[in-house]
Amino acid sequence: MGVALGAFGILTEVTMNNVPTYRLRRRKSVLPIADMLRDFETMMAAHRSAEFYYIPFSGYAQFIASDLSDAATTTRPTEDDEAGLATLRRLRTALAWLPSLRRRLILGAIAKLPAEDYVQDWLNVYASDRQTKFNEMEYHLPFEEGPKALAEIIELTEKRFAEVYFPMEVRTVAPDEFWLSPFYNRLTCSIAIHHDAASDPQRFMRAAEPIFRRYGGRPHWGKMHSLKAADLKKLYPRWDDAMAVRRDIDPENRFVSPYMAGLFGIEA
Repeated sequence: MGVALGAFGILTEVTMNNVPTYRLRRRKSVLPIADMLRDFETMMAAHRSAEFYYIPFSGYAQFIASDLSDAATTTRPTEDDEAGLATLRRLRTALAWLPSLRRRLILGAIAKLPAEDYVQDWLNVYASDRQTKFNEMEYHLPFEEGPKALAEIIELTEKRFAEVYFPMEVRTVAPDEFWLSPFYNRLTCSIAIHHDAASDPQRFMRAAEPIFRRYGGRPHWGKMHSLKAADLKKLYPRWDDAMAVRRDIDPENRFVSPYMAGLFGIEA
């Protein structure tokens, strides 16, 4: 029930329900964002795991699908995400106020991206190297609201925030039954936006957050958001029950940090 918030006490015993090791077939392709938004439900539901990254100021997204496979392993292509990010940063810096040229050059770079199709053990598929520091906001919305919210986030970004160059990550998550889970009792579309850590992200995040909230989004507990207890209570049907459990486990608030106090509405 604590969803790893660290405010419900100390774990003294854990039972893990493991599954046998498995292989995944991973495929990557580049698609127009208009097509991705139009066919969102079909494409995201057709695979064991599916996500895509919208590249700001390009009109295109990279779609990534992973499915169980019994085939023999094949070579995983060399990962060049950091190099691609560096290219997007250079184009942002040089052409922030020339959007048409910026878009044209980004499209040229995207056109050179090869499609990928390989089979590997799961641990060689999921892990990615991330070196560039960034700040992130991620909201988890009702599945059907995802495309509409993303379209608004893209419009906001490309009209007002020319400094943004990090791709936007979009994924789907199955429902669960944990009271404080962002995925509690609903199929979810998660949208993550990112901002270079070298500059202040607050203006961008403050502008985007109302869009997420308007579509019923629940914030990722470990990423940037501005919500407090009164806001969160409206998003979680079992909020009061969870808070009652927390009080019963920790009546003296020994596990409550100042930040958690604001989240839970606990007076010092």
